[in-house]
Amino acid sequence: MSQAQPIPNRVLFGYGLAGAPGIYTYVLILIMYMKYAAVSLGASTAAVGTVFLVAKLWDAVSDPLIGNASDRTTHRLGRRRPWLLASAPLLALFSMMAWMPPESLEGSAQIAWIAVSVVGFYTAYTMFDIPHMALGSEISLDAIGRNRIFGVRQIMRVLGMLIAATGGVYLVEQGRSTAALMAVAIAVITIAMIFFGVSFLPKERPEFMGRGGENPIRALRDVAGNPHARLFLFVIFIDAIGTGGIGAMTPFVIHYVVGMKELTPILLGLNMLATLAGVPLWLRLDRYFEKRRLILYAMFGSMIGYGLTLFVGEGDWHIIAISSVLAGLASSCSNTLGYTLKSEIIDCDELDTGERKEGAYFAGWSFVSKFGAGIMIGAVGWALEWSGFDGSVQEQSDLAKRTMIILMGGFPLVCYFIGAIVFSRFSLTEAQHAQVRQELDARMDADAD
Repeated sequence: MSQAQPIPNRVLFGYGLAGAPGIYTYVLILIMYMKYAAVSLGASTAAVGTVFLVAKLWDAVSDPLIGNASDRTTHRLGRRRPWLLASAPLLALFSMMAWMPPESLEGSAQIAWIAVSVVGFYTAYTMFDIPHMALGSEISLDAIGRNRIFGVRQIMRVLGMLIAATGGVYLVEQGRSTAALMAVAIAVITIAMIFFGVSFLPKERPEFMGRGGENPIRALRDVAGNPHARLFLFVIFIDAIGTGGIGAMTPFVIHYVVGMKELTPILLGLNMLATLAGVPLWLRLDRYFEKRRLILYAMFGSMIGYGLTLFVGEGDWHIIAISSVLAGLASSCSNTLGYTLKSEIIDCDELDTGERKEGAYFAGWSFVSKFGAGIMIGAVGWALEWSGFDGSVQEQSDLAKRTMIILMGGFPLVCYFIGAIVFSRFSLTEAQHAQVRQELDARMDADAD
């Protein structure tokens, strides 16, 4: 596809559709698996938290390897499409394993099963997500087109998240047998939607083939050496530390602090609806304001939204509702305009190195995000264990409740504040990127002649 051509709606639909089923299971595991393992399976929260930490440490290896491998792939289907198709059956397999452990398993055998399924799922998700993000950066080379691509991606992903946060949470709360039936159905849907969505995608750009980084170490060095990417890496990492425990803590806080377990799907759904509504809002604001300024303002919005949780007590569902709306609206900015900004950083790298390393760059950003979240999820498991949380009883100790509130509200507030201060130094303007894009287009035209 030429960058001057409009993006067909079928391409936008296919690109977004392929990303929806994987995010369903990813978010459901993030939100509910700690509680499901502790309450339904009887597993230790500390042990499950350690599993999540190990899974994220493994991402330190798998993310850059898969990102660089997709950059260097020379398959007849393209650089990215083979990875998307290969990930589908693996996502289905490991998600079923996670929600369907044999009932005979106990103790260390049960934890081993959980570890294999969680690590396997995250690896399969990386196989899909890194090439998928990289492909979105390649389908269009202008800011408006990329905003549309990643806007549709965000809409479809949020729809998957919304279904997970409402229907998925409800089904998991019903117990092991219902969760198992859900897992089988989602496995079939995952394979079907990925293959169907990929069938709508255009042929990948032949001029990008064979222009990936020579090896993952050098590619990562280029990412770390890019000042814009380096700043982004830190901001993403510190924000992931703050928000990494929110998904896992939300059902705990609503259940044991607010005391209204039945509202969990509703309040989570409210957050997803606000996130969905935020997509067109930020895309419209982007017509009048620079992306980097909007992202900065959204970070302060997230800080306020999550920080409200510090004031939650018994029956305070309305505070959770307000927090959900503010945080949802704010999060849409980085998940829409942020990907376009990342694509522009990759364009700057191409100007300097002559390579197209979308996979390496998105792998770097994905790694620090998942690593930060993994650290926090591990900390959540150990903190709950330390605070005396007991999944077999309804009433928890005051220490356990305070621990939940601090993990869900205090950490995000502090981390987003630090992240916003650092991101205020981001210096790549839209005018500077326009100049970069002009030089790259001229170079491409010269090579074609």
